[in-house]
Amino acid sequence: MNFQRLIGILTKSHDEGLFEHVVGYAHIKRLFRMALEPASRTLILLVGPPASAKTMFLLSLLRHMKNAYFIDGGNATKAGIIDYLSENQPRYLLIDEIDKMSSHNQTFLLNLMETGIISETKYGKIRQTRINTSIFATSNDTRKLSAALFSRFFVVELEPYTYDQFYEITLRLLHNQKKIAHTIVGAVWNTSKNIRDCVRIGKLARSEHDVKFLINMLHSNGHCNFDPAGRAEKGI
Repeated sequence: MNFQRLIGILTKSHDEGLFEHVVGYAHIKRLFRMALEPASRTLILLVGPPASAKTMFLLSLLRHMKNAYFIDGGNATKAGIIDYLSENQPRYLLIDEIDKMSSHNQTFLLNLMETGIISETKYGKIRQTRINTSIFATSNDTRKLSAALFSRFFVVELEPYTYDQFYEITLRLLHNQKKIAHTIVGAVWNTSKNIRDCVRIGKLARSEHDVKFLINMLHSNGHCNFDPAGRAEKGI
């Protein structure tokens, strides 16, 4: 899961604050600002359904913080993480979809979270580095995390977007598709409620009929038949 392209589509506001492109979640924004205090070494885990802005929080931090390192949990390797952390000692380690990391990598992270020490044995030699790194991570499914790792985090659950929030985000993302953006909002809200589907459809659709065709293509496996008036019927 990667929202970098989505962020590029967002219209810029006059407020260039840390989380200006994240709609809602004021309490989480406040939490992160507290966690960014110079003396703070914090471990925060954002948990929630797909497309609930978890990754956008991490990418906002990556864009605004000078000493931050972003990791895709599904593609990370222990060796690669150790090499980067040892050489660069980032202040903030941002892990997207930590639940996709292997148990081997989770064990390494647990040691780092407990001690702040990176330890590696290579060619019979032990390399140890102590770093002062806060870890901010996201997860779709915490059942895949070890109990020990999960217990170390300050866990915050993100509620799904309301319709009004979903509507606002979609219109901002599809600012070049104003004529059909409203139709796309209705189509996706009545089917998947996934903002990524709004972006996928917005890149291709030029009319309401295109929206209907694309929404049915996306959900053909679920036998979803959508009409542009905003009704979705299953099993037809």
